Amino acid sequence: MEFMQQNAINIFLATLIVWMLWKRLIAPKLSGVKSISASAYMQIAREPHTLVDVRQQPEWSSSHAKTAIHMPLGEITDRMHEITKETPVVVICASGNRSAMAATKLAKAGFATVYNFSGGMSAWQSAGLPVKSGS
Repeated sequence: MEFMQQNAINIFLATLIVWMLWKRLIAPKLSGVKSISASAYMQIAREPHTLVDVRQQPEWSSSHAKTAIHMPLGEITDRMHEITKETPVVVICASGNRSAMAATKLAKAGFATVYNFSGGMSAWQSAGLPVKSGS
């Protein structure tokens, strides 16, 4: 008991780090979500797929991938019926964290092929992929 009292902050931080690693790295892999880089995306970009941007409205409004549909992370569960399960789905956000969570939900719901776009919109823009500014 004394150990826990003396190390409460360390225990809390370790638990938080493990939880973050689980959500970002382990859970998506266990659910079948694949990570896709900008260069790998460019190779499949002409094939049928659905690109889903899970960022919040202000982020989406500032700029987004031209072919993306907007479906904020909080709406994924209620709106996933709008996406075809048989077509590959690529999920993107600002950095890859929210998209990993959304991709995991889609994979668990039975979507055949789900990718988490590595690096988010900054990687998208750095790769020179097409962006639309404004809503």
